[in-house]
Amino acid sequence: MEFFTQAGIVFKAFLDTFGVNVLVPIVVFVLSIAIRVELKKALRAAIFMAIGLTAFNLILNILWGQLDAVMVLISANVGKVFDVVDIGWPAAAAIVYSNSLGMTYFIVGLLWNLILFFTRVTDTFQPTDIWNYYYFVVWGIMVQFVTGSFVLGLAACMFMNLFVLLVADFLAPALQEYYGYEGLTCTCICVTNISILAALLRWVQMKLHIKEVHLEPEKLQEKLGFFGEPAMIGIIMGILLGVVAYIHDLGSMATWSKILSFALTLAAMLVIYPQVSGMFVKGLIPVSQSMNARMRSGKMKRKAFNIGIDPAVYFGETSTLTTGLLLIPILIFTAAILPGNRIIPMADIPAMPFMAIGAIAVFKGNILNAAITGGIWYSLVHYIASDTAALFTQMATNAGTTLSAGQTFVNSWCVSAQPPLWVIMKAFSAPGALKFIFIAVCLAVYVLALWHFKTHRKAWFMFFGASAEYADQYLSIASAAV
Repeated sequence: MEFFTQAGIVFKAFLDTFGVNVLVPIVVFVLSIAIRVELKKALRAAIFMAIGLTAFNLILNILWGQLDAVMVLISANVGKVFDVVDIGWPAAAAIVYSNSLGMTYFIVGLLWNLILFFTRVTDTFQPTDIWNYYYFVVWGIMVQFVTGSFVLGLAACMFMNLFVLLVADFLAPALQEYYGYEGLTCTCICVTNISILAALLRWVQMKLHIKEVHLEPEKLQEKLGFFGEPAMIGIIMGILLGVVAYIHDLGSMATWSKILSFALTLAAMLVIYPQVSGMFVKGLIPVSQSMNARMRSGKMKRKAFNIGIDPAVYFGETSTLTTGLLLIPILIFTAAILPGNRIIPMADIPAMPFMAIGAIAVFKGNILNAAITGGIWYSLVHYIASDTAALFTQMATNAGTTLSAGQTFVNSWCVSAQPPLWVIMKAFSAPGALKFIFIAVCLAVYVLALWHFKTHRKAWFMFFGASAEYADQYLSIASAAV
């Protein structure tokens, strides 16, 4: 494993030096050439992706700066002391990047992804999203810390990666149908695992014939006219959140200047972001077209081909951003009232729009249903973050994180927002021989789910929110290739 660790260190150094903006276009360029996309088209695609990623980062950094300040104030207004401090996802990334298992998985995970894709265990090509490994690798490192076994930690990472790719396959048609980006799926498990509860609640709603209350941007615009347009939704949401944040100082003109600036930033995000997403996706069109053409011609016999991509491509869609903003005060409220909870989302709470993506795809943009699902799913996360706080704190301090004055325990609320991976971590780190029983159960459940998915694809796609018509369209390429 020493070779993989050293290779991971070299890869990490490359990533640190050039960044995702360079790495992703390079991966897409190599993939394009490998599937025989014309050189000029492949280069053009890579450049558009680089421009799109650069624009993403510029816009998100502006929003993040203002949103972070507002969220800290809203959290402070709760008036309750918590002994676990949310210090954000960068702490989890630091744990992964300073750990031998984390560095090893950069290379082992890449090879594992390629094996799974080319053996058709998965339809999703994940090497275009390898920087999001750390969202599940940190859980594998927890297994290593509890058990003292590098091998068990690595096995946990590999199994969690299987789960990540299975969810990406389940959700791909719903993501493509709703967001309109053909050939893409999301492999950041932090934002898609909520689709599991969303799909279940949607199924229950349909079985019990519960009337759905539609609250989508199109419906709002139809009923409210100008006030239902994305720009106005951003301004209204920004003013409401700003008022909650600055509730104790609303008599100051300086305060209203901050509130209105924040509101206009949200409005600009909702107007500009879709244009940036279109530029980013434009870079993937040659890859998608080439793969579809090869499948239709029979040169490649696959059920589907999806490119795993960072959730930033979906972030600024109106329903997604609106749902995420609605969930912020909801989750701060549940954190304050739930008995036994020890953490309040703070550093990671601005990530909520990302974490609404899976539910929005399943519910086809219904803000109400997605917000209810997020309120339930992410309120559970308060307890998961509380449960793993001591272990996360130990891992963070070992990685060089220094606790600030008054901090006893720290965690990343965003990284904790993965109930399925918490269950897997518990199974792989159970005491004694019990762990092997639980691991066997996990493997059996995965194999059964994978087999059922392979034999009932359309049913799974529809369960996760795709319409029957789109599921048929999605599967038609495979039929044409036979």
